[in-house]
Amino acid sequence: MLQLQPVPKVITFDCYGTLVRWHDAVRSAARAILAGRLTEPEAQKQSVALADRLRSAAVERQQRPPYCDYKSVLRSALAVALAEAGHAAEPDDEEMLLSTLRRIEPHPDVPAALHRLRARYRLAVISNTDDDLIAGSIAAIGVPIDFVVTAEQAQAYKPDHRLFLHAYATLGVTKEETVHVGMGQFTDLKVCHELGIRSVWIDRVGEPLNPDWPPHAKLDDLTGLPDMLSVS
Repeated sequence: MLQLQPVPKVITFDCYGTLVRWHDAVRSAARAILAGRLTEPEAQKQSVALADRLRSAAVERQQRPPYCDYKSVLRSALAVALAEAGHAAEPDDEEMLLSTLRRIEPHPDVPAALHRLRARYRLAVISNTDDDLIAGSIAAIGVPIDFVVTAEQAQAYKPDHRLFLHAYATLGVTKEETVHVGMGQFTDLKVCHELGIRSVWIDRVGEPLNPDWPPHAKLDDLTGLPDMLSVS
């Protein structure tokens, strides 16, 4: 069970994957991009691999200096993923990707859990994104979020410690006054382990856990989080 001493003041969340259906959105964009090049069955078949490579290429680009905005990261990652699949990226492809990712629907368990948590805690998002790109997804959740802290604001991407430290300065809290909830192991559990931040891992897809970054607690989704944090 997660230790709640000291009592947290803010619960921080990763957004993409943790709160909203990021993987589904990227796959949807990949299918639409491939639909102009392949038959429907082939586009469906290849979309998962394209989406997976796009995500990994984006993470790779985030880790290379200098910092660049997330929309540029996505454009670069899409070009890499398409080229490796034998296609050249077109302006329409980039627009399709960005338009799909501007508003991502929440996982079904998220609104009710956040609503319960708001009765006791302030809520914050710490995300590897741009302010304008995430705004629609935050709105789609339908529950007020007190703070949205992005890589654009900190000029750094998780797992760079600077994004979390910038978030705590913005929130006016110490790391001891927070609990972080995230799906990403490399982006979230790694930095929580390194900085000593209490963490809850949301394992939505049944991933093997990297033993180097153990979370303090694990859930399959957000349904049990309010009870874990003793919210009535």
